[in-house]
Amino acid sequence: MISAKLACRISLGGAAVLLLLILYGAFQPDPAACGSLARSYPVVVAQELARSRGDLQAIFGGAPSVCRAALAHALDVVTLIDSVIFIPAYAAFLLFFVLATVPRDEHAALIGFVLSAVAVVADYVENVCLFQVTAPDAGALWLAVLPWATGVKWIGLGLAGAVGGMILIKSGRVNYPAALACGLGFLGTVLGIANPHLFGPHISDSVLLSWIVFLIVDIRGALLDGASTMPQLEVEDGAG
Repeated sequence: MISAKLACRISLGGAAVLLLLILYGAFQPDPAACGSLARSYPVVVAQELARSRGDLQAIFGGAPSVCRAALAHALDVVTLIDSVIFIPAYAAFLLFFVLATVPRDEHAALIGFVLSAVAVVADYVENVCLFQVTAPDAGALWLAVLPWATGVKWIGLGLAGAVGGMILIKSGRVNYPAALACGLGFLGTVLGIANPHLFGPHISDSVLLSWIVFLIVDIRGALLDGASTMPQLEVEDGAG
């Protein structure tokens, strides 16, 4: 079995790639919708959470145009980067974080591993659909599959975060705020899937709550001496 310390270090490698991509994206202009989509709604997230042809028209407009062609190309590039770099990076980040928690709670770690793996697979299915729905004549099948793939992905990521928070609770009451953040992240994903128009713009931020917690745990775990103890945010207070 891989040691917790090594697992944290590999997880940190995935996190480093994620941070670089996030920083790169922060300096790139967001694609502008060709339709009636609210300016405050990120186009990339709106495409993921599209449920009908009306939702697609709000993004791409109602007829073929230069704007639609340019936007479709930009979104396809984003989806390609997501498939080749982002998904493998967060998969390494999450899966190896969960492996690092095995010494603390093997059963919960297994659940977290499975949830993370399912979310990764669903993300790839989602991307296959996204490549198809950018076309003006997108088939109904792809639009029908997209909500299921997107829902499984976001709920899986939210649940994986919540499971990670439950494992942290076993390290003592001092970790309750971190576990609460993970739980709120799960709630955010549920709300985002249940009502994409209202809560969809915040669904990525919800998952980010648990990822920040996991990153802190990874850093501590990678620096601590010993290979068999699960990293904690703080020293145990005797209540675990």
